[in-house]
Amino acid sequence: MCDNREESGEASRRNFMVGCGAAAAMAVSGLGAGTAAGQMESMGDIETLVDGLPTNWGRWGEDDEIGALNLLDSEQTFAGLQAAMRGGPNNIQQYTLQVPMTGDALESVVDETAESSVDAGDPLYPPRTPARRDNTDDATTIDDPAANAGVKSSDDAFVTKLFLHGTTHIDALGHVWYGDQLYNGYDEMATAAVTEFDQPIPGLDAEGNATEVTETRGHAEASVAPLAESGITGRAVLLDVGRHAGDENGWLELGASITLSDLLETADTQGVDVRERDIVLVRTGAVERAVDPDAEWGPDAEPGLTFSEELVEWVHEMDIPLIGADNIAVEKLVQKIDGETYVIPLHAALLRDLGVSLNEILWLGDVAEQCAEDGIYELMYAAAPLHVDRATGAPANPIVLKATRDGDRGRDTDRRGDAANGENRRPRN
Repeated sequence: MCDNREESGEASRRNFMVGCGAAAAMAVSGLGAGTAAGQMESMGDIETLVDGLPTNWGRWGEDDEIGALNLLDSEQTFAGLQAAMRGGPNNIQQYTLQVPMTGDALESVVDETAESSVDAGDPLYPPRTPARRDNTDDATTIDDPAANAGVKSSDDAFVTKLFLHGTTHIDALGHVWYGDQLYNGYDEMATAAVTEFDQPIPGLDAEGNATEVTETRGHAEASVAPLAESGITGRAVLLDVGRHAGDENGWLELGASITLSDLLETADTQGVDVRERDIVLVRTGAVERAVDPDAEWGPDAEPGLTFSEELVEWVHEMDIPLIGADNIAVEKLVQKIDGETYVIPLHAALLRDLGVSLNEILWLGDVAEQCAEDGIYELMYAAAPLHVDRATGAPANPIVLKATRDGDRGRDTDRRGDAANGENRRPRN
């Protein structure tokens, strides 16, 4: 387990290199900490770790690229609608779950020990720099007020890199893999397919220097585009582990691990059942901590799900199509398993092997507060990543619709409500 930096008091808020393997995580993820992972940690072998665990390869055909989202049919959409409507027409609240894409409204915190300045908002993981947009047209650029019959307009564009994983986003199924194959058996070289463009466009190279873009690399298969085309709707269950097991703010401590037992215990405490094919949303309090300038935080120490065979088997048996969370990676970035270090092992087991989508960096604080107030933790979830062809992931602004008890409180005498016919099934022995 990572060192608890709240207890040690030795690390400043933005000292990203302190903890249990931030450099290793960055090196493996391609974000570059300047130190090879193997120089810092005794790294385990992911293929050995997941050997014998279930896969969904071929389940929906050899050409499938949306994985477990195939499970979200009309019946699951209807279940989501039922969850939203259980309080009647006057008791539905709507919440959006996206963290602001540019972080403009969030206080910027600079740590002299970090390799780059990173906002408390977007993005949360260095050295992904915050996206910045600027106006190309506005009231200051109008030359002829009579043009366009007096109608005026504004326009804008991003003027820095927009990291597609830098804000609330959904991963492509080919985003993480091991061996030489992506989800469903696609060859890993599909991640580096080159597209050439006839029309050069001004852009930036990898070092941020001005250049002309005439070709780009991207996913030929298992990109985020099929997920965008599919869309995601269904019944979701919010598991507020932060409020169940955290501090007075409802935050899990830095370095905290979330197990399958933690998820099931949280569901039981909340009086909500996780049904087959449900979307599972996990709140840890991580994003709320990250945007609090007075709170100690670091991406390497964020709480999150931790790998276990039981958890992977439960996700498979329950046919969970998507797991979302309010932290950077849904799971802990770096995990110690049987004395060896692994970087995002659940991404390998869930994305690559099961085709389970991951929705990261969700803003769950507002809806969680309402859930705690009225005891209703089932939601209607609707989302789609931006349709970016060949991309490894894309920003998304999920919307959840939630029934409340603000009107006729007599409608819900049992906290389990309409979900009482489900059950939190534990994995088979």
